[in-house]
Amino acid sequence: MRRLLCGIGLCLGLLAALPAQELKKPVASFPESGMATFRLRVKAIPTLRMKLNGVDVLMGVDTGCQGTAVITPLAARRCGLTEAFSLPTMGNSGRSETTYGLVESLQAEEVTWSGFHVSIMPLDGMEIDGLLGADILFARPFYMDLRNKVMILGKIPDTSAAHEIPCYSRGGHCGVNIEVEGVKVPMIVDSGASKSYMSSLKFRGKTEFRGFLPVATVRGTSLTRVEVCVIKSLRIGGAPLTGVEFIRDQEHNLLGDDFLRAHPIAVDMASRRLWLFEPQAAEKPAAAPGK
Repeated sequence: MRRLLCGIGLCLGLLAALPAQELKKPVASFPESGMATFRLRVKAIPTLRMKLNGVDVLMGVDTGCQGTAVITPLAARRCGLTEAFSLPTMGNSGRSETTYGLVESLQAEEVTWSGFHVSIMPLDGMEIDGLLGADILFARPFYMDLRNKVMILGKIPDTSAAHEIPCYSRGGHCGVNIEVEGVKVPMIVDSGASKSYMSSLKFRGKTEFRGFLPVATVRGTSLTRVEVCVIKSLRIGGAPLTGVEFIRDQEHNLLGDDFLRAHPIAVDMASRRLWLFEPQAAEKPAAAPGK
C-alpha cells in the first residue's frame, strides 16, 4: 500500500505566519560529537522508535511534514500530552483550526528535543503514533540512506564522490528543481510519500495505466487510479535521474521514497545545498557465530 502524507504539510500551511511567541521551538541536546546516527525501520515510510515524555512511540520520519512534529490524539493521551491551544490553519478542505500540545521531551538514541509545541491530529489508516517533521530533521545537516535504513543528523558524510545540486526552503520543506524533458519542475523531497508524484499541471504528456491502489492519507483510505508518467528525459542538477518513476497527481510534485531508496541524499538547509550519492548496496546482516 502506498501512503501519501503530503496532506500533513498542507494542513499546517499557515504555520509560518503564526505568531512566533506562541509556538515554542525545540531545544536540541546532541552528544559532544554534534552528530547522531539512527537505525530506521522502513515499511510504507521510514519510522523511528522514540520516547515522548518518557513513553515509547513509533514516529514516521517525514521530511514533507511542516513544523516540528504531529502526534495522534491517542498517543497524546498515552504520553500525558494535553491540549494547550488551537490556531487557524489552512488545508485542502479550507480554513480550519489545529490543536497544539507542549512536549516536555522527545528522545531518540543520544538526542533529546525538549520544550516545544506539536500539533495533535488523527492520522487515519496509518499505524504510527505521529510524524517527525522538517523543522527537526533539517535543523542541522541531514543524511538519509533508505536502502541501508540509516539516518544521520548533525553531520554530512564525505561528499567528494557525490553530485551537488542547489536546494531551497519551500514552506519549511526541502525543495529542489528537476528537468522533465527539458522543462524545470520544482519538487519537494518527501520521505512521507512511498512513491514520487508529478502534477497534471507540470506534466501533460502520456501516462500508463497501472490499475487501482488503496491510498491512505490523513483523511482516510480510498482506491485511487494510478497513472504513471511516460517520461523520455529526466535530469536533476544536470545529471540523469534514475530509479524513480512519477505517478501523475492533481496538484503535488514530490520526490518520494522510491527516489530515496535509489539515491542516498544529504541536505544542508543553512547553505541551501543537497548532495546526491550513488546507490548503495544494502548491508547484509552479520552471520551468527559458528555459521
